[in-house]
Amino acid sequence: MEFQGARENNMEEEEEAAEERIYVAVGSETAKNKSNLTWAIDNSEGRKICIVLVHQPAQMIPVLGTKFHAATVDEELVRAYREKEKAKADKILDEYLRICLQKRVHAEKLCVEMDSIEKGIVQMISQNRVKKFVMGAAADKHYSTKMVDLRSRKAIFVCQQASVTCHIRFVCKGHLIHTREPIINEGEEEEERISRTSSCRSASTSSYYGGSEASSSIDEASSSIDEASSSIDEVSSIITEETISNHSPPPSLPCSGMGLGMITFLINSTKLLHRLAIQNQKQPE
Repeated sequence: MEFQGARENNMEEEEEAAEERIYVAVGSETAKNKSNLTWAIDNSEGRKICIVLVHQPAQMIPVLGTKFHAATVDEELVRAYREKEKAKADKILDEYLRICLQKRVHAEKLCVEMDSIEKGIVQMISQNRVKKFVMGAAADKHYSTKMVDLRSRKAIFVCQQASVTCHIRFVCKGHLIHTREPIINEGEEEEERISRTSSCRSASTSSYYGGSEASSSIDEASSSIDEASSSIDEVSSIITEETISNHSPPPSLPCSGMGLGMITFLINSTKLLHRLAIQNQKQPE
């Protein structure tokens, strides 16, 4: 029980620490990402800054002046080269830390290794239970005073895929472009998920049956078949009553000489064909 209590306390402390921090995504070029970090610092309200850099391990390894794919190069050479690249990424983070130090802001660095930058960010947000996150909406060169939407493929992916409990602000050239508000209440999150699922299912159902026009046609055809079946039942009932009241053999069909048994067989066969026709009309094309 004591161990469980200590574990719960640690989790609470981690959540509080994540709540206090503002995570800021930066790139490998300090000059191009300085404005985003500066904006985050200016809007941190005294919170600690965590500078996040997603490092993509090199896939092409230089050997004797020529680059080869990592899969075709000796593992030791690949490991050595990637360690050098990671050390460079760590130095880049140190440059960002110096910017925070100059502004007298408490900061720390976090290097994430992932082939995809946007997937690395989404994974980092989930693993660290990030509550506040800042990243670029687009490169600074794309900024304009009329800019109101996300233009970066990475930003769009993170906005769509990151944990819904994370408050994300997208900035460009020191200006706030878009804010993705968090969903704190789990019930609201579930309702939104169900709503989206229901909408998708409704659209899928409409497409599967060919839309409202196809459904209307099927209903009309079904109604006509029911009326025809009802008429056949009435004729069968009349023939049966007349046969019983006259105590005479069932009348023969003039074209085939068949009696009531054959008429009943034909009626049942007709009903079966009608049911098969309805089923075929309901199947998707």
